[in-house]
Amino acid sequence: MPKSTDDMRLHWFNTSFIGSVHVIAILGLFTFSWKALALCLGIWWITGGLGVTLGFHRLLTHQSFSAPRWVARFLTLCGALAVQGGPIAWVAGHRLHHAHSDREKDPHNSSKGFWWAHIG
Repeated sequence: MPKSTDDMRLHWFNTSFIGSVHVIAILGLFTFSWKALALCLGIWWITGGLGVTLGFHRLLTHQSFSAPRWVARFLTLCGALAVQGGPIAWVAGHRLHHAHSDREKDPHNSSKGFWWAHIG
């Protein structure tokens, strides 16, 4: 359990942004096109797959491979476009998560529930 209510405070900007993206996505039901879907999937792969998974996670956090500086910068830019925070904050949070997995100091502690682990 969190030690104080500050540990579980709701980040209104983040919550509003995520909520707005999903409300706007509902418009896709009325304006659907295959080109728009392909563009959406492409952007999702670039920001999530290349940016977050390859750039933030593998390259910056775990340093599991090395890359030329321009590639590292490109992957970092792609990760920043995923709107999951800047690279320094993302790497720090993920390293904290690995150091304290599913314990009190884990920022993504799954024992606090799905919402907290993924969004809160």
